Amino acid sequence: MRYLATVFLVIAANAFAQSPTTITTPPLATPPPGPQLQPPKVAATINDAAWLQGYWVGEGMGGVGEDNWMPPSKGVMLGTFRLTKSDGSKEFYELLGIEEFEGSLRIVVKHFNIDWVGWEEKDVSYKFRLTKLTTDEMVFGALAFQRTAPDTFVFRLTMRQKEGPPKVETITFRKKPL
Repeated sequence: MRYLATVFLVIAANAFAQSPTTITTPPLATPPPGPQLQPPKVAATINDAAWLQGYWVGEGMGGVGEDNWMPPSKGVMLGTFRLTKSDGSKEFYELLGIEEFEGSLRIVVKHFNIDWVGWEEKDVSYKFRLTKLTTDEMVFGALAFQRTAPDTFVFRLTMRQKEGPPKVETITFRKKPL
């Protein structure tokens, strides 16, 4: 299961990762010649993400996810994610940051096995630019955070598949006291 989750998230991240200047084409595809299209720039500050602050728990991806977000400070919100399988064993961890970037926001993600071995090289992280912003929703490419109530948000991860339509993983998080 850990292997499948690792492969699953690495494929998802590779399929939708963005550099600061280009959108990455899906794996197994050849980029078209010429300049790459830029995602539309969405004006935002870190205060637009402040509603995400807190400790959140939800079920999905074969277990229980826990998301922790610190309050905004100096243009950044730091977060952690932990997935625990239904049998109680840990699956993987993430360190995350939502940061102000070029007049907008981006999310930065690094993954770790339960023994704290990083999935990415030490100088590599996945960066997703903000592509949509409303009062209750932030979309960073394939990653979406949608607030459905003051104490609830839905996280969606959309992944391209080798064949067939994209796959969507969803976790509904509820705010909990620490």
